[in-house]
Amino acid sequence: MSQARKPHGIRIAVAAASLLLAANARCEKAEHGDVPEEGERGRVSFLVFGDWGWNGYNNQKELAETMGKEAKNIGAQFIVSLGDNFQVNGVRSVQDPLWRLSYEDIYTNPSMEKDWYCVLGNHDYHGSTQAEIDYTQVSRRWHLPSHYYAIHKQVGKGTTVDLFFLDTSPLQRKYWSSPEQYPDLNKQDTTAQLRWLDSSLAVSKATWKLVFGHHPVFTGGMHAPELLDMPSRFVDRFEKNGVDAYFAGHDHHLEHIRLPNSRVNYFVDGAHEIRPVTATPASDFAVSTPGFMTVTIKHDTLLVRAVDVNGNLLREFPITHPKS
Repeated sequence: MSQARKPHGIRIAVAAASLLLAANARCEKAEHGDVPEEGERGRVSFLVFGDWGWNGYNNQKELAETMGKEAKNIGAQFIVSLGDNFQVNGVRSVQDPLWRLSYEDIYTNPSMEKDWYCVLGNHDYHGSTQAEIDYTQVSRRWHLPSHYYAIHKQVGKGTTVDLFFLDTSPLQRKYWSSPEQYPDLNKQDTTAQLRWLDSSLAVSKATWKLVFGHHPVFTGGMHAPELLDMPSRFVDRFEKNGVDAYFAGHDHHLEHIRLPNSRVNYFVDGAHEIRPVTATPASDFAVSTPGFMTVTIKHDTLLVRAVDVNGNLLREFPITHPKS
């Protein structure tokens, strides 16, 4: 029995609709970074920096301009913010003028119109942390869905990266003694967060594992004396679960630290308003100059680059996967 044929016009319309749906699906995947942009297949590239929300002052405008150029040069698919997004007292609401003064009107280069994956810093806790979470529903590019979260990216065939974003302010004992300065702090469950991190790292099968938080595990900066609990909380966790790098801000300089016989690379990247740094015995790079970092992952290599406010390359940190 022969099947009834669809009229010619209907067949064309159906075909066109199918093509449109397929195109939209491809665009949506590319927008969200799950598929690298055309010409960048087989790699994931992004910018990472913290302590930036200065209403355009303290090198913020100048760095934003350089970041836009660098994001284009490396084909950055997203941005990572390491907290202290709004100096010095956070934001009060999603309508706070600081959203425009420190963010929307500063990062205007089309290359910076990408997904921003953000964490909270101690200065964000001086305001409403919930407002920064809620802005995820307001802005196309701002992503802070909860106090801690993870995302998964496909680098290329057989290569993936998992990115874990932490809320490290509740882990600092010093802040708990000043509830009037950190009104949202007592709402946080640090045990639940660390339990989530342990389970998430343990089940991750990604080729690369990167962790981001505001407070450094190791630093040669001025905040080192108040961060003495950070190594005991994270070093063993990271080593046990195969973390490749931890990025933090808080101290206002650029630094790379790697302990002997460790696979974990520790980066400090909060260099807008700069402050002095003294290299630790484990530091192989530490500079007090305005700048930021870029990350490019390609199969079995991870390349971190430190770039200054003028676009000059300060140092490259090539990291080869231990299983290569």
